[in-house]
Amino acid sequence: MCDKDNIPNGRQRISSESELEEGLKIFSSKEQLYSIAVFDVLGFSNLVERNGNEVVLNLYNKLLELIDKQKSSFKGEKCFAGRIVPVPVSNDCKSAILVADANGYVNVCHFSDTFIIYVNYLLCGQGTFLATAFNEPYPLLLGEIGTKYDENFYQNHNIYLSFLQTCMDFFCQAIVAGIPLRGCVSTGYAVMDKYKSIYLGTPLVEAARGEPARNSMGISFGKSFNNYHPIFNNYFIPYLDNIKEGEKSKFLSPMVLDWVRYWRETPDFKDYDLIDCINKMKTDTQYSCYYDNAINFVEFSNNNKNWSHELNRDNVEGILDYYERAEEWYKSIK
Repeated sequence: MCDKDNIPNGRQRISSESELEEGLKIFSSKEQLYSIAVFDVLGFSNLVERNGNEVVLNLYNKLLELIDKQKSSFKGEKCFAGRIVPVPVSNDCKSAILVADANGYVNVCHFSDTFIIYVNYLLCGQGTFLATAFNEPYPLLLGEIGTKYDENFYQNHNIYLSFLQTCMDFFCQAIVAGIPLRGCVSTGYAVMDKYKSIYLGTPLVEAARGEPARNSMGISFGKSFNNYHPIFNNYFIPYLDNIKEGEKSKFLSPMVLDWVRYWRETPDFKDYDLIDCINKMKTDTQYSCYYDNAINFVEFSNNNKNWSHELNRDNVEGILDYYERAEEWYKSIK
């Protein structure tokens, strides 16, 4: 087996179910680079207080079914999420090719109304190249100046894209099931040992604190986005509304995961009206603004499908410069 200490530029390709389980046991006991998404159910405490145990139990069973669906298996019997991602084939990342199943092995866990999806960057599936080109005229390659990052993240970027699709699929499937979620995605070093139930590290802290920092359904990026972010712009979008004032907002990036685009482009949701699904969940007046704000984001994403082509990129040298240009663009269209 390999780990980050003795294979600095590599990753382990898995050839059997037993090898996958063995690898997960070894890696999970050590500090590794992970991408982690933390999701909470909006208004869960009120739901428990207002309804009987049977209603809450039915809700929880739905969530468990959805979260377990996202967990990877060696044979790969999975939903659409995480199956096809672009992989750069040019040094500037503007040219890419679509690859199927070149993703990492996703794990899940849950505590009360908190659900966690996570993946490491050392175990991966064997991908299949498709005869389909993917062009990205403005790939985001900038990081925060002076901050070190793990090169495995960009070498295995397809794992991250697959993970983001998995998070969006969980979120969108929950909407169809009538369950309102709010989440945050973070990347960094952590120990995620499901065999001993040990979960700790800065990305968990960032995601847990960033998740409640918006008064809206949706999926935020933590500040680790500054160094660990998608190269391809159609996975994220700048959105400066609905950030709460206070200490927790400092854990958020101005970028959010564009789950609305995922909904538009995924066949599983073509028969559902997204705004109608959100309105049906709006049964608690205390949280009505969270749903209204989510609908505003739906309209924003739908109206700005080509936002990344409209930014002024002159003299941009780092992610903070990029944020300034994104904010300028954002204010210009509001």
